[in-house]
Amino acid sequence: MERSKSSAKKKKKSVLKKTIDFFVKTDFHAYLVGGYVRDSTLGRESVDIDVVVEGDAVKIARKLNTELKGKLTCHPEFGTASISINSHRVDLASARTEKYPAPAHLPHVYPSTIVEDLNRRDFTINAIAMSISKENFGEIFDPFEGMNDIKKKLIRILHKNSFTDDPTRIFRALRYKNRFGFKLEDDTEHQMREAIRNGTVDNLSGQRMLNELQLIFKEDTFQNTADDLVHYGVFPIKRNDIRMLPESNRHAFYYFISKLTKNRVPLTKEDQRIVYDFRSMSDIIEKLQKTTKKSNIYDLLSPIAPDVVEALPMIKPELREKILNFHHLSKTKPFITGKDLKKYGVKPAKQYTRILHKLFSMQLDRTVQSRRQALAYVRTLQKK
Repeated sequence: MERSKSSAKKKKKSVLKKTIDFFVKTDFHAYLVGGYVRDSTLGRESVDIDVVVEGDAVKIARKLNTELKGKLTCHPEFGTASISINSHRVDLASARTEKYPAPAHLPHVYPSTIVEDLNRRDFTINAIAMSISKENFGEIFDPFEGMNDIKKKLIRILHKNSFTDDPTRIFRALRYKNRFGFKLEDDTEHQMREAIRNGTVDNLSGQRMLNELQLIFKEDTFQNTADDLVHYGVFPIKRNDIRMLPESNRHAFYYFISKLTKNRVPLTKEDQRIVYDFRSMSDIIEKLQKTTKKSNIYDLLSPIAPDVVEALPMIKPELREKILNFHHLSKTKPFITGKDLKKYGVKPAKQYTRILHKLFSMQLDRTVQSRRQALAYVRTLQKK
């Protein structure tokens, strides 16, 4: 095995140092894996610390937490645990191997060695481990030449059926490709296209798909990845629609979801409302472009979710002035309320909503410029 002088031990983060010190002082076989080793090699900061142990990860996590004194969460059924300390997190997992009962289903898990554990991972750049055990500290386990692929800037799967076994790897391949500025290795790209063509993404549950999309839209490079999702045919979205993607992560996420087949992913009621309004965006934009009347602008935008209103000038910069105008109009207090109508004996009461709306529109359009003028209009209603 290749030996490497680790920068990890020198790292000043107390959480990492305490974790390493714990394992160096014990007889446990433990390894830093995946993202941490990859990011360290690339010179990137990694907030979360992933540790694989050959043994009972839950039992070991409890002992480690006597040193870290963080918030411990255990999942004995999966052989995993996590310890959260401020903005950092240490994830521990028992070395395991996996067998997929069917494509796109969650795998069955069995105990294993570190090399077998690396064999189950998604890409070579994530299938690298570094020992933090006292007997072979710093030893690198790289059975799939992930370090070489990092140097070549390649995303490469470990197994031919990787994307069929777990279609979420399609999303992750594109996310890593854009995050690191890497390329898809030729056969990996071929296998991915084949999996997409065979409809493997449709086998994913809505929740798993949503999880991957949320991760994509948290990245700085979400626009490139969204473009790739369309380019490779993961979703049947028009390229012109993707070109209109808002520049904000949050707004872009909702906009993208609105372009998917309805009910493809599970959403909260609040999120459903935002997505619904994004689906009406073309109609809203068309109507806004045709009007300059303040009351029309207010009526068009006031029922719309604030996220959609905020996204409009990102998609159509020429609407920025009208959106600013709407925000100003939204602060306007009506001259007249329902109490005034009741006081002046306006009947029937079921007409109040219509009358108040008309009066407020007149106020916005400056045809009524004071409470006195508004009351004068109310008095005309008494005579009818």
